[in-house]
Amino acid sequence: MFSFSSKLWFNKRRIAEKTGEVSLYLQVVISGAHKEFPLKLKWSADKIDLLRGELLPRKRGDKEVNDYNLLILTETAKHTEILRTYRIKNINIDIKRFTLELKAFSSKDSFMVYMHNKVVSRFKDKDIERKTYQNHMSTLVHMREYDPEWHFKNLSIKFLTAFKRHLVNQNFEPGHIWGRIRDVKCYMQLAAKEPLLHVDEEVRAFPNPEPKWKTTYLNKEELRRLMILFRSGYLKDEVKQVLCAFIFTCLTSLRISDVYRVNSNWRVSNDQLSFIPKKGEKRRKWLHIPLMPMATHFISNVGGLYFDLPSEVEYNRTLKDIAVLAEIKKRLTSHVGRHTFGYLYMTTIGNLKGLQEILGHTKTATTERYAHLDEEYKLDSVKRMQAEFTDLIMWKAQ
Repeated sequence: MFSFSSKLWFNKRRIAEKTGEVSLYLQVVISGAHKEFPLKLKWSADKIDLLRGELLPRKRGDKEVNDYNLLILTETAKHTEILRTYRIKNINIDIKRFTLELKAFSSKDSFMVYMHNKVVSRFKDKDIERKTYQNHMSTLVHMREYDPEWHFKNLSIKFLTAFKRHLVNQNFEPGHIWGRIRDVKCYMQLAAKEPLLHVDEEVRAFPNPEPKWKTTYLNKEELRRLMILFRSGYLKDEVKQVLCAFIFTCLTSLRISDVYRVNSNWRVSNDQLSFIPKKGEKRRKWLHIPLMPMATHFISNVGGLYFDLPSEVEYNRTLKDIAVLAEIKKRLTSHVGRHTFGYLYMTTIGNLKGLQEILGHTKTATTERYAHLDEEYKLDSVKRMQAEFTDLIMWKAQ
């Protein structure tokens, strides 16, 4: 039988003088013969780990490195699938034959290849945003870890059940598992609309009930601890920037996608922000958010962008460090700030309709997820009811 390898490669003698970049290839070696297949990608030569077969960030918060590595993994998976098919059938293959097979490789047999191509085309056509694109590419990684092929002919209830079990065994949270299955079902529905592709209706209807979301928020005491930490003077500038942005979110309800965009042009008066949220760009619906005076104390830059923040991954990582410093036992992420605003508003004001308008929700049911009432607040509420009868507290029925 033949020997085979497919690895990341670049020509060390063809490094661009001005940029230091090189063209990337996958070098395929079959029984000693080799050929380089272009990936149509360029990267800084000093940020390529050939031993591990991956690209390294060119700078802090490099947004392209994960996308490029996913593309490399996807192309490598194509090579593996072709060679595995030949090995299973006990048929020899050489470089020339492999090249022909790679050219003929299409999405008509592989659902995973179809899904990858569809994700890329939808992103290019602006049908999906970058965050959605990254999530769908991440789903492809999980799919590949479970099975590198995902042939259309193998798709069945049993196959998807086993994939879901695989995700469960990885100890992912229910919401994460639900999201991965949702992505797979989405592209199955799209594939079913293609004239030459077929996905059984039963498989497309694979049950995937939305889990009950456990929403994390901070109570007033925990938020107070963050403010004290902010005033302590012990934080590094980069950590303080993240803390400023997070507290600002707790006091304004901004989504993390808007925290990265909020700037002085949004502030139409001393007490209001007006903008089109990133999530609602297609609807072009303006959002008007009241700006309490205390929130302005956490704005880092008066002109231009309000905050100078790292990548969202680094932002969330820093929040975990901040939680330890503030002795907060909860898992802090960028979403917790918005949830905290909802909790504070409902426990202070109690106006669900008002909260709905501030958060920009079209459905009241969505807003109700933010209207949390913890046990301490419930107890304080009933104690306030008792206050009208304080003169009778010691009285007992005879």
